[in-house]
Formats: sequence, structure tokens, C-alpha cells
Amino acid sequence: MTDIEVLVREKFVSLKNRAGDALAEKNPQLYSLLEMYFSGKKYSVGMQIMENGEKAGDFTIYAEGLKITEVQSGVLAPEVQHPFGVIKPYVIIERDIFEQILQDEHGFVHEPFALMRKYLADITIKFMR
Repeated sequence: MTDIEVLVREKFVSLKNRAGDALAEKNPQLYSLLEMYFSGKKYSVGMQIMENGEKAGDFTIYAEGLKITEVQSGVLAPEVQHPFGVIKPYVIIERDIFEQILQDEHGFVHEPFALMRKYLADITIKFMR
């Protein structure tokens, strides 16, 4: 497993789970609303990690409800079903920014919305056809 795969498979998934648990504890109404909406739904989103402007890795993150069920590396196959059809969202992020996000775990657990605003400008969201 490459070092980028370790970042995504282990550190990112762990961070997402801890942030989700903290959201459920601190904002139970919001978490319940999200849980109700995503309950029973399976979807996948893509993540493309860049290093100095060059693609370093593609990942597909599979989820059911609010829990990540699998991470597949080397593949960019996002798919989200919604009432108007299928969208295929993926994010593009530089590795150094991604590593900063992973190191900011305390902030994501205690102030997730403030930290999302901090990093949102460094993340590109695209949709595949």
C-alpha cells in the first residue's frame, strides 16, 4: 500500500468516523436529519489526490448511510442517485492540503463547520459525465 493509500484508507476514514461521532454528540438534531436522509442509501464519491499539480492517486469512497463501507484505490467511479437521476461527484485536492486537513483532526471534531470553510477554497469539486 502506498503512503497516499494509507492517508486515505486509514487516516481519512478514521477522521471522518470520529468527526461524525462528534457531530452526533454535539448536534444530535442535525445528525438525525442527515442520518434520516442518507439511511439505507448506497453511494460513492471520488477523490483525486494531486501532488505538485500531477495526479498522484484516484480513490472511490463507497458509503451506506453515513458510514464508509469501502475505499477503492486506482479507480474514480463516483455515483450518487438522486430524484433527478445520477450525478458523479469527485473532489480534487493537493496532497499537502489533504495532509493539513488530516492533521487538523481536533478542529474537525470540535468545530467542523469553521474548518470546512477554512479548507473549502483549496478543494475543487467536479462531476464526471
